Amino acid sequence: MKINHVMGNSVQSSIFDAFIGYFKKYAPPSVEHFVSPDPIEGCDVYHHHRPHISKSIPQNSVCTVHHDPKDHDGWLNLEQFIAAYRDSAAVVCLNSEQERLLSSRHQIDNTVVIPHGINTEVFNDKVRVRLRDEKVTLGFFSRRYGRGVKGEFRLYEIAKRLPPERFRFFLVGKDRLVDAKKLESMGFEVDCYEFLPYRLMPDAYARIDALLILSNFEGGPACIPEAVYTQTPIFSTRVGMAVDYVRPSLGENGLFIDQDLDVAAEDISDFFALKKSLSFTSVLSWQDVVSNYHSVYQAVVEKNESRYFNLGSGSYSQKEFFQLI
Repeated sequence: MKINHVMGNSVQSSIFDAFIGYFKKYAPPSVEHFVSPDPIEGCDVYHHHRPHISKSIPQNSVCTVHHDPKDHDGWLNLEQFIAAYRDSAAVVCLNSEQERLLSSRHQIDNTVVIPHGINTEVFNDKVRVRLRDEKVTLGFFSRRYGRGVKGEFRLYEIAKRLPPERFRFFLVGKDRLVDAKKLESMGFEVDCYEFLPYRLMPDAYARIDALLILSNFEGGPACIPEAVYTQTPIFSTRVGMAVDYVRPSLGENGLFIDQDLDVAAEDISDFFALKKSLSFTSVLSWQDVVSNYHSVYQAVVEKNESRYFNLGSGSYSQKEFFQLI
């Protein structure tokens, strides 16, 4: 089976490189993965990662919804994606909220949910013992974007309501030094790493008592399964994969941040003052994720093979689906 990851353009993305790297690494022996800006003729499945700029969407296509469909950014406006999703044989969502929105608003039902996974070679069974400190350490792991989509205003407003003698911050991500300086000016101790090799991320989780996800919009983020796997409480807005993993009513994985930031800060403070506890659920490994995708690929191939052998209206030619590269 030949899988063509169609990128739409030649712009490099470290996130996509890592994502597709897992597919190549964990592919079954009978499967080959190719990456190109445009579809390569003769592949069995075309997996689109920027479908809104793909020049064509063959009917044996799969799209992954990498972004938050509710994001107002012009580049990510949902209307630009809808035609591609409708033309695809399958649409893979990272979370159930994406799936619900596509179904309820656009009647797109050719969907399946496959969240991000855990790199078990980096996050192995030898999870670091959490390093205890006299202060509660709150982690904030993401690169900084100019439009403030990661919720920096919430970070500052929550910090204003927390006592520096009880709380400190641990920041990881490009340009997070801006926020480190701001938090330090508010009296907090702050550790900041604008770049941290991925192999050291388990150590970062060992340094924090909770992970803050304060974003306006998210497709993932990838740090959610990492936090769950390392049994790190998550305090999150209702975005991305948090809607599936964070279950306060069951005491699982974390709490949602209240829209009233006075209440949000109080909830965080009370969680540690009252020594509340959570249970943590299982997460997929990247091996599991790739296996699930290959099940989708296989279903697409079988669907198109049945169309090919059906010589009636709408059948496809051998040239379209079975020509060798």
